[in-house]
Amino acid sequence: MQIKNLVKSSKNNFIKKEFQEEKKVDINILLNRVKIEKKDAIKKNFLITAGALGTLAITGIITIL
Repeated sequence: MQIKNLVKSSKNNFIKKEFQEEKKVDINILLNRVKIEKKDAIKKNFLITAGALGTLAITGIITIL
């Protein structure tokens, strides 16, 4: 089913545009994308934390010597 709308353009003219009403979204795809993004964020935070702790450890070893 298509709905026809009139859209006002920048020159104050009306242009006909067609929009499709039926657009399906698969919720499982969206949920999987959110899970993957969370896993990526956890990995990123882990790497940053490991890098910071490694830097502190190396600085501490150099300071002791």
